[in-house]
Amino acid sequence: MIEFNNEQIGNGDQPFIVAEVGVNFRDDIELGKAFIEEAAEAGADAVKFQTHIPSAEMVESEMDALGMSDLYDRMGVYELSMEEHRELKQHCEDCDITFLSTPFSPAAVERLEKLDVGAYKVGSGELTNHHLLRTIAETGKPMIVSTGMHGMATVQEAAALLDKHASEYMFLYCVSEYPTEPSDFNLGLIQRMEAEFDVPIGFSDHSTGVEAAAIAMARGATLVEKHFTIDRRLPGGDQEVSIEPEELQKLVEYATLCHKTKGDDKEVRDGEVSIAEWARHSVVTTSQVATGETLTAEQLTTKRPGTGIPATEFDETVGRVAARDLEANRTLQEADLE
Repeated sequence: MIEFNNEQIGNGDQPFIVAEVGVNFRDDIELGKAFIEEAAEAGADAVKFQTHIPSAEMVESEMDALGMSDLYDRMGVYELSMEEHRELKQHCEDCDITFLSTPFSPAAVERLEKLDVGAYKVGSGELTNHHLLRTIAETGKPMIVSTGMHGMATVQEAAALLDKHASEYMFLYCVSEYPTEPSDFNLGLIQRMEAEFDVPIGFSDHSTGVEAAAIAMARGATLVEKHFTIDRRLPGGDQEVSIEPEELQKLVEYATLCHKTKGDDKEVRDGEVSIAEWARHSVVTTSQVATGETLTAEQLTTKRPGTGIPATEFDETVGRVAARDLEANRTLQEADLE
């Protein structure tokens, strides 16, 4: 279990829903506030942004050599000032929804520490960045760590580091394809990872729709992160895999349903009692039986309703003696037998 901002995430809790705004609002703070309002209205538990400082997370000349100078430039557009961070975080508080952000550099962690964030989301690309993982762990804040684009051995290495340095952490199962085809998920990993690492396991979902996320929660995912937009027609590379407010509300409803239906006790519900009365079977005669006659298997069968001697006692009823004359097709009662 991990806990922050009066939120608790663990196997006994309702799945925690994170609406990942990311950079879908580009650099429009008022639009970012609208995203927060819509996510809160849909019932999400948290809104997640990204904290980019391009000069601290990328070597511009090397990115240019890889033909990725446009990414460096885009992150410059998406970089939020300290004041913009404060404005978004305050709006989350005003809307009663948790503010989260993903840092991509130690400088970004420093910026978020000044905001006094309750927890850190770590992107899949940073799973092998042990320097950044340690930097975040040293804040003492809970860590939510995605594991896309890495095999289990890499996750195990990260777990060994986090076990030493982090106060609390959890992993998110993730496939870093945009969009991910549902058939490309191995959702059984949620239970396998929980058993191996003994920490909560969530699901960072890059598929379209919410079906895969619903299945993941049924498999035990304690947190679901989905890219979120208020309108997929807005510009931005993540819009295609983002869900809109109605889908986010449906995801929250699935989270509630998964939580309500996760019990493992087999008990008779109040609503089943009246059904059981007619749906169960009783021991019934197939022919006339005279007083004092010993009942044989051929003289008995089982039929609905379950208002007589229960069908479970068929074998015990064979060999008993009739206390009165019994007509054929009679639902036997205890008083009919000696």
